[in-house]
Amino acid sequence: MRVKVRRSNRILKSLLGENAMTVLIVDDEPAYRLAARDLLIAAGHDVLLAANGEEALRKLSIIEPDIIVSDVYMPVMDGRKLHRAVREMPRFEKLPFLFVSGYSDEETLGSVRDPRYEGFLSKSSSPKDLLEWVNYLTTPPDKRGQSFPGLPSRVS
Repeated sequence: MRVKVRRSNRILKSLLGENAMTVLIVDDEPAYRLAARDLLIAAGHDVLLAANGEEALRKLSIIEPDIIVSDVYMPVMDGRKLHRAVREMPRFEKLPFLFVSGYSDEETLGSVRDPRYEGFLSKSSSPKDLLEWVNYLTTPPDKRGQSFPGLPSRVS
């Protein structure tokens, strides 16, 4: 089964184009999962869904996404625990990981401000911001712009 799914990822990329990515969306809110899925599919990406961190880990045993987009707060296993578990897997230690949350209070922002975390996006942000973050985090660091998505470019 594992080989079949990985092979199908390569087949999808050949059909959708080299810029097509496999995105794993992990969120306990069905409305956000589906809206993000529809947006990313419309942008030409393959999308897989999980309702919590444990479900995401089960899916990671058979798929190799290009990026994980995960809610911070979820029942069963939250996004920070998922991030830790993913980083402990050698094949995913450098997998881009974007946190999303409906909360943007100081406690939430502080919990994802750790330098080990790649990015954070408020769920109230525009759909364009999600696409920009996915593209930003899946671009090699030496080829990224000088500012994070949604912020004005820095002038040197």
